[in-house]
Amino acid sequence: MSNHPPIGGIIPLDGAPPELSYPGLSPQLLARVKQLWSAAGLDLDAGWRLGVRSLPGFRALPRVEISANSTDVDLVFLFDQCVLWVRALHEAANAGRLADTDGLSPAQWHGLAALSARLTEQCAALRLLALTDLPMPAMQIARSISEDVDMVLVILIRRKLAERFAACRSAEEASDFWRRHIAGGRAFRSISEKLYSVGIDHSADTDYAKWRKSVLTTLGAAVHSNALNTRLPKRPQGEVLLNGDSLHFATFRIHELCAFAQLVEPELTGALSAATAAPQASPLGALAAPLNGILVNQIESLSSRPATSGQQARQN
Repeated sequence: MSNHPPIGGIIPLDGAPPELSYPGLSPQLLARVKQLWSAAGLDLDAGWRLGVRSLPGFRALPRVEISANSTDVDLVFLFDQCVLWVRALHEAANAGRLADTDGLSPAQWHGLAALSARLTEQCAALRLLALTDLPMPAMQIARSISEDVDMVLVILIRRKLAERFAACRSAEEASDFWRRHIAGGRAFRSISEKLYSVGIDHSADTDYAKWRKSVLTTLGAAVHSNALNTRLPKRPQGEVLLNGDSLHFATFRIHELCAFAQLVEPELTGALSAATAAPQASPLGALAAPLNGILVNQIESLSSRPATSGQQARQN
């Protein structure tokens, strides 16, 4: 997205419709998303202003006149839908934690609130980095987002592990918990086992697991790279990673979180609804339950892979 200007771009007025922040957005994608919101009895414009327009550091996408398709803009729009859901999830989880709402244990509510808060900050940072062509830190944050998605799923699957997470009271305890239960693919193994029990095979020898491992290895290179190595990591084909890769992977993983959460914890949607049923509940939090299904229905709108540097050069 090298055609985007630095931070400080135009920010539409508060009452402007979402599409003004995404010039060049696919009309078909916009129509589909609006239809999904409308079918759920929700107002996209109002929800977008609550969860995306108010995001720290928010900026609209500038109009890029020379573009062969809407892929880049569509990706940001889909990512922003994920950001909206993560922020709504945090509001709902915090309400559930304070009210000790049925459906999830107190430790699960606690973990969901804490992790969704961290995901919100990471998504806000990734958005800024992706729109300002800073690929290395964007890759680092995308990797962290993926780990936190796994962590959310694990605390929904294993209540005792959620209790151990909630019991952490220091940075040392949190680090020890992460090393023992999350790092090195441990969380993914727990998730794979649970998904296998409901008919989804994500074991280590599947194409999905191999693809996931290769992506995380590449993203991890941005975290653990040699200080003397000043060149960007490359794909096996020799194509330099772009910001779109990090944004694409983060969007994919949050879509996965929405889908898998309903499989590993069928009571989640009902619990989120119950947590935000009170009249004084946050309007943003009330979007968490219905948005879960809306995001699952958006998965097919995410392209199979982002454009590569070579493709973009040919397009431009």
